Amino acid sequence: MTLLLLFTLIPGLQQPGGKWIKEHEIHGSSLREELGRQIVLLGDLDGDQHSEVLVASPGADLGVSFPFGKVRIFSGATQDVLFETTSLDFSNASVIGISSRRVGDVDQDGVEDFACLARQLVSEPFASVIVFSGANFSTITRIFSPMGNTSFASRGLEGRVDLSGDGIPDLVISDPVYSESLNHQGAIFAYDPTTWQPLWVVEGNLAWLQIGQSLACIQDINNDGYNDVLTSGSYESEGSIHALSGKDGSEIYRIDGIPGWIDLGIFGIATIPDITGDGVEDFVTNMSPLFWLTYQFGFLNIYSGADGTLIHQIQGEVPDSGFPYAATNIGDINQDGYDDIATSAIYQQTPGDGSGVVYVYSGRDWQVLARIPGPPKQSWLFGAALSGSEDVSGDGHVNLGIGDFPSNYKGIIAAGAAYIYSFEPFLRASAKQVSASSGGQVDFDLQFPLEDAGKEYRMLVSTDLPGSIVLGKMEIPLEHTPLTWAVAHNPPNWFTGSRGTLDANAHATATAVFPANKFASHVGTTLKFVALTMRPIRKPDRSSAAVYVEIVP
Repeated sequence: MTLLLLFTLIPGLQQPGGKWIKEHEIHGSSLREELGRQIVLLGDLDGDQHSEVLVASPGADLGVSFPFGKVRIFSGATQDVLFETTSLDFSNASVIGISSRRVGDVDQDGVEDFACLARQLVSEPFASVIVFSGANFSTITRIFSPMGNTSFASRGLEGRVDLSGDGIPDLVISDPVYSESLNHQGAIFAYDPTTWQPLWVVEGNLAWLQIGQSLACIQDINNDGYNDVLTSGSYESEGSIHALSGKDGSEIYRIDGIPGWIDLGIFGIATIPDITGDGVEDFVTNMSPLFWLTYQFGFLNIYSGADGTLIHQIQGEVPDSGFPYAATNIGDINQDGYDDIATSAIYQQTPGDGSGVVYVYSGRDWQVLARIPGPPKQSWLFGAALSGSEDVSGDGHVNLGIGDFPSNYKGIIAAGAAYIYSFEPFLRASAKQVSASSGGQVDFDLQFPLEDAGKEYRMLVSTDLPGSIVLGKMEIPLEHTPLTWAVAHNPPNWFTGSRGTLDANAHATATAVFPANKFASHVGTTLKFVALTMRPIRKPDRSSAAVYVEIVP
């Protein structure tokens, strides 16, 4: 039996972790440009060890009355524009950039490619997906939508996963308003990049099912040798999640929404590495409250990819905030060996009359790693677009991209904005494992903000149990165990530098020496280390995120 855990976080807690640094930002320059409608970290396209960044501005003024919209690729190293395309570059294109995604190396040239949606507002076909080469930005292909009313690719455009078993990533596109045999039944289209013909097409089996509201590709969940697809529908408002076979599109399982809640899975599905130990990727998505009621909280749901079992829930911290929106796997942001998840509360009010907070959760224990508020005065839907898992700054660590397309800037309404953030943890460990039989040493590096220079610090240790200690508004990401008490009051001789004073640069070091054979009875145990700065009255002032050291044979 899988244990369902519910995490409810307390508003106003000072988050543990590190310093979030705004590395780059860009703003739109024209009325309703909506820059940042999409921000995609594309990976390193030019071999300079920096990820390139796609930023879409679907409302960009092109100097003519119609059409509009542009997509630009920025160098992560220099921030120069490497490529720009607009609606004027294509026939039958009124708007470009409403949806954009990485699609994997579809042309097999060794460089990952990407795709963008172009909409046609005045004649059919009303939509097309343009696939671009990541190597030279040439157009690889253009796939047109079916005739008739369509939202082709506006809600679902995914790739990077091989569905057919030929070793080449396939392209999956959804259209939730597709109405071939039933009104708004929705449809999913899987394309083979060797021919750009459909591998299969799945149509919704109910009127107004609107299958295809969101889309994700997932590794093989039914053990048939083919990777699979996750999508959602909005039948009867509660919503539903559908796991589809990558081989032929047949349904593997379905998760129905819960009465009293709406829009299950509608605002994005993100896959995560296996956390249940069954060898199958798992996934996260939204479950939203009834929007016509007040003081309601949304939930971020974590499901087993194997069978759709609900295994965790995270309740939003603020009611009526739009949480959770655009759940995204952003990679291992805190460097603990687990991929982390970002999602947003796009309506949450922030100091300075802004709107939107991005929440980052640890993929290890689902504790909050960050609450990143939108900039004051100009933010409107901060976090409406999220991207991660790639290193833009070139320091070997992943970054977080955030878009806010309705953002105002210098009096320009809905100019839009996009941001790149990096995370600098307050505490780092030199190793993640130590051998009980041969022993070993783990060095800890403490680097707090400069305003903490000269403060006392303490390091605490516990076993790897879920939960946290809350002292006032301070959240310390470990459980109070006998080991925690012992180290706090009488540091063992194997742990030197566990308390002291930060130097003029707010820096310190500590060392844990594990003698050979002394920890043999603890093989399989993971120790969790946290660093705190202290106020003059010896109360915790700031906490690091936890770092983990596993004792192995």
